[in-house]
Amino acid sequence: MGEIIIAKMKISPLKLSVLFFLVMILIVNLVQAQETIDVGKTGWDVKRPVMAAACESGCPWGELGDFIEESLKPYGYSVILCRNCNRSYGPRLVSEHDYPPPLDEINLKDGVNVRVDARVDFGVTSSAMLISAYDKTLAGKGPYRNLRLIAKIEDPFYYLVAVKKELGIKDFAHIKQHHLPVRIMGADGNMITILRYYSITVDTIKAWGGKIGVTTDEALRGDFDIVAGFLASPSMNPESSSWTTLSQKFDLYFLELPEELLKLIAQQNVDAEFVEVHQNFLRGVDRRIKTLGRSGESVFARNDTPEQAAYDLAKAIDENHGALKWFIRVYSYDPKTVWQNFGVPLHPGAEKYYREVGYIKN
Repeated sequence: MGEIIIAKMKISPLKLSVLFFLVMILIVNLVQAQETIDVGKTGWDVKRPVMAAACESGCPWGELGDFIEESLKPYGYSVILCRNCNRSYGPRLVSEHDYPPPLDEINLKDGVNVRVDARVDFGVTSSAMLISAYDKTLAGKGPYRNLRLIAKIEDPFYYLVAVKKELGIKDFAHIKQHHLPVRIMGADGNMITILRYYSITVDTIKAWGGKIGVTTDEALRGDFDIVAGFLASPSMNPESSSWTTLSQKFDLYFLELPEELLKLIAQQNVDAEFVEVHQNFLRGVDRRIKTLGRSGESVFARNDTPEQAAYDLAKAIDENHGALKWFIRVYSYDPKTVWQNFGVPLHPGAEKYYREVGYIKN
């Protein structure tokens, strides 16, 4: 009597009141920690452009934002970084010259609690997101035909599929044959393509007692059987850290998918190319594995960006590109690819610079 049962745990009314009080304090602190700041006059005309970037805690677009900010200082620019203009927001915000979105719980989890109250002038996003935003849609909106490429920076990721070694699974045919109730982390369109190739459906997996869409937190607790995705990397940036952590914490066996299946996945990803993952790339990668890779983070702006500003930006990135190797992800700069992004038009100011230095020869 006098006790409340919550999630099979018995908590006394007094303890429940204390818990509620502590939760309310946490909520209030989170709200108070959020801040929208007035950064004054911004724009290319005053050399204070606002850049769509990301968090400071190892986010690739965040550290590339830091790189751009430092690179442009010698040219008299003071770049203002929007730390919550990440995910799919950047291309739209730049295209529409819009204000940053409200902060959300993902921002707070990444340590971002400040929102700048200024329109976004340019940004950085993945090469795949940029071409999607320009040519088709991104997050259900677009296309944004006024976007222009400034520079593509190389940043390789791999598509990997790994299973818990103890299960003895060597391919998905084994899963189908034995009706295994596997729990899969990485339930995107690529995984659906893999399942379809083996005549397996999401409903079939569920009917066998398995699960599609295991969260990262669940996987880190060991509540998974298969992990798959295009962000495989030993780097500990937020998007890839689970690969390093899971491969160190659990014994994994990395599958090699049939070439025919890889071609089907490549058709769904405009920036995918056939590559090999080398032995010891991650713990458990005990041989070379043929798979798909993606590379490219693209700095972009609008077509109304002043030609001189775009020229300065392209030049600053080139002249300081040696600094790229010192970030969490080891980025690289290739004169043969810096000016290309799957058909997204190059800004005339950037093109002028690349022609001057001989990167564009025709």
